[in-house]
Amino acid sequence: MHCNDDHLYDQIATKLMAKIVAGDYKPGDRLPSENELATQYGVHRLTARRAITALVEKDLVYRLQGRGAFVKEAKLDYALNHKTSFTQSLFSLGFLPCIKVLGSQIMPAGQQLAELLNISVGIPVIQVKILRSATPPIVDATIPELKPLCVSLSYLVSENFPELPVLIYRAHSLYSLLKEHYGVELHRTRTLIEAESASTEDARLLQISPKGPVLVTRSQACNQNDQVVEYTVSRFRSDRFTLEVSSQW
Repeated sequence: MHCNDDHLYDQIATKLMAKIVAGDYKPGDRLPSENELATQYGVHRLTARRAITALVEKDLVYRLQGRGAFVKEAKLDYALNHKTSFTQSLFSLGFLPCIKVLGSQIMPAGQQLAELLNISVGIPVIQVKILRSATPPIVDATIPELKPLCVSLSYLVSENFPELPVLIYRAHSLYSLLKEHYGVELHRTRTLIEAESASTEDARLLQISPKGPVLVTRSQACNQNDQVVEYTVSRFRSDRFTLEVSSQW
């Protein structure tokens, strides 16, 4: 490959990147094909392919076999600190968040869950499963389609929150329900982050490829008296989130 070809593919990639940033190519739009780019810029098809590959490596574009290259959704920079609220964080970024309660049940705490909630083994706990979705940023009167972002499993001691398994179905968010109905304000005290492969169910709910990568957070949250109240496991779409650990704990 000649240096001139290197220069050309970089020029094409830069021009395409500028159009993505300017909004000429929006998330979900298909880029011109390799043949179209080769004709447009008077280069070899392999040079056009290298230009698109450069955008894929920059995480701006993804390829679909037999269909071409498409612009990715911008990642959400989600700050993890003691005041983190999924709903408020998305509102502040211009998104319209929404939750769908997938299920709630009361179950006895096993050994691990009992230790995480500082309770005895066998104490009844509430398990709430929630699918969190949001629209892209709203720029006009049209509300875009909701897109799944995260699946969460929250555990709380049952005796502290009577009727929560029923009330959660009418709530805008779990934390707002805890604050408004039970007078409990939570703050995150400990969070572990790791990467996993999505389960079959999570892949279906999040609309990602089976065994695709997800970012998993495991968090403990305390009330105003610094008593552990909630333990949550959340699985985020790794293609939509960057998790930022804040020093403001």
